[in-house]
Amino acid sequence: MRALIALATTIGLALTLLTAVAPPAAAADLLSQGKPATSSSTENASTPASAAVDGDTRTRWSSTFGDRQWLRVDLGANATISQVVLRWEAAYARAFQIQTSDDGTAWTTIHSTTTGTGGVQTLDVDGSGRYVRIHGTQRGTAYGYSLWEFQVYGSGTGTPPGNGIPDPTTASLEAANGPLTTATYTVPNPNGYGSGTVTYPTSRGSYPGVVLMPGYQGTQQNLRWLAPRLASWGFVVINVGTNTLTDDPASRGRQITAAGTQLLALGNTAGTPVSGKLNGTLGAVGHSMGGGGVMAALRDDPRFRAGVPTAPYYPNMNFSAVTDPTFFLTCQSDAVAHGNTYAVPWYTSMSQAEKLYIEVPGDHLCPMTDYGDKTKQGKWIVSFLSLWLRADTRFSPFLCGPVRDADKNDTSLVTRWMDTCPL
Repeated sequence: MRALIALATTIGLALTLLTAVAPPAAAADLLSQGKPATSSSTENASTPASAAVDGDTRTRWSSTFGDRQWLRVDLGANATISQVVLRWEAAYARAFQIQTSDDGTAWTTIHSTTTGTGGVQTLDVDGSGRYVRIHGTQRGTAYGYSLWEFQVYGSGTGTPPGNGIPDPTTASLEAANGPLTTATYTVPNPNGYGSGTVTYPTSRGSYPGVVLMPGYQGTQQNLRWLAPRLASWGFVVINVGTNTLTDDPASRGRQITAAGTQLLALGNTAGTPVSGKLNGTLGAVGHSMGGGGVMAALRDDPRFRAGVPTAPYYPNMNFSAVTDPTFFLTCQSDAVAHGNTYAVPWYTSMSQAEKLYIEVPGDHLCPMTDYGDKTKQGKWIVSFLSLWLRADTRFSPFLCGPVRDADKNDTSLVTRWMDTCPL
């Protein structure tokens, strides 16, 4: 069976041989998505305030054609605000302020500019409040103001990033499952991808979402080992089956985006098992062509803030524009997608990203279910995503420093290790 899978993978890859800038990976929760939004005006009924916080970059808010306009989101409780991302349509603000308020009446300005450029603006800020608004004072065009997305990142006041997860240890991270009890849910009507099984923590709380994407001729079985492991450490995981078994990396990237969109929608839908469990932050893990799809999602979709491409494959592609934290896991004896061919050049070109590269013994199938050392692979992937999707620095020692050195220096376990420590 293993030989048949390897042969099918090799044949398929041979047949297939034929930039929006993401926000910096500030490890913080997306607080604004799906929250109540209001505005000083709307251009028409099809561009309401709510469209700027729905997580869908195809919908937008737009104002009437006047300079002094605002858009406000109610986070539901006081929060610490660390970053605001503005995804402008063509009608942008040349002069605007980002403001916070505890009561929606008295406002504090935490960012101000008179030289706005439109496009995607990522603003590192320092403030707090229940309400956050963008207050436009001068338009950049003859139209009003229009935002595809208004994203507010930060953390709830007094809420630790660990979300009740106990301190990790080497033993607990190398176990098959983490500290949280999990359950599964089959997506009834997949939209934009073939099938989906969601594995989620049953405990109260909201967590980052993670999309798992298989490789050529692969199914949900490929990464089935990883779904409960991640969910039991505080992630809501959707394990995806593709539209067809032969979908190319570009298609798999689009399907990762579609699965992420539907996962967030399920989290915002009353009555689903994951209602209220998604905090709006997304990550992705993929194998082979699915790993190439992860890179495409990181490049093209700013909602994805960290990724783990395993034995990634995507010919003739430049991913130097990726700025999100990326963990490349490759296989030393990979005849299909050796790290030197794809992952290493991508790693080297990504000058603005936090990066981790680990090569382990094995062939192209080493990251798949029933192959490779899952105690170590699981520990590294859980630690990387916990650090970058949940801002949980308790996991850093397992990737940087003396604690990880037992893994890094074991040549029977790791054949190459590169990183940008301290992460």
